[in-house]
Amino acid sequence: MSTHSLHRLTKEDISRAVECLKDAFEDDPLWAEVFKNDPDRDNALTGFFTCPLLYGMKFGKAYATSPEIEGVAAWVSDKYANMTMWHMLLSGALPYGSKMGKETLRNLSTVNRYIRPRRRSLMKNKPYMYLVIIGISSAAQGNGFGSKIIDAIKEESSRKGFYIYLETEKEENVVFYEKHGFNVVERIDLEELNVPMWLMERKPVS
Repeated sequence: MSTHSLHRLTKEDISRAVECLKDAFEDDPLWAEVFKNDPDRDNALTGFFTCPLLYGMKFGKAYATSPEIEGVAAWVSDKYANMTMWHMLLSGALPYGSKMGKETLRNLSTVNRYIRPRRRSLMKNKPYMYLVIIGISSAAQGNGFGSKIIDAIKEESSRKGFYIYLETEKEENVVFYEKHGFNVVERIDLEELNVPMWLMERKPVS
């Protein structure tokens, strides 16, 4: 399965795609902790989930499962894995950071302080695609939409000879990714936020 089976996101799709992600991550332990004290949590989440979609549209790929947007994902090559301020500006994502409160931004900085150096170390000298975000709306979960997206990314990675790298903060997601050929390369604990994360990779399959 390739990305031809998916719906490429446009600017007109962004608001619905963001709502899909907000619903998909409603019970996510990490983002619940990161955003728990934000004075305008809903607006902050809108800004937060808009960023990876715009970033993927500019520097990688951002797709939905279909025009109905049951699920959404964005991924980039290793060159763009670290979202620099300059790249955020070029993608149009930077202004959306202003929707988040100061404590939320500090929490996000804490997350990045843990995961960025680990990603850099674990994927050193490996060409890879970074799955920035993937989410399936709660109503659509269990219907194969997650696998539909992952299969398309797997096809692209194998065609290019790239690894796929991702982070997840839910243990049940680990099982899903393992079924798709991913392996846990490290488990870390975000001590300040009291949340674990699993860092996973999938080798390219010829």
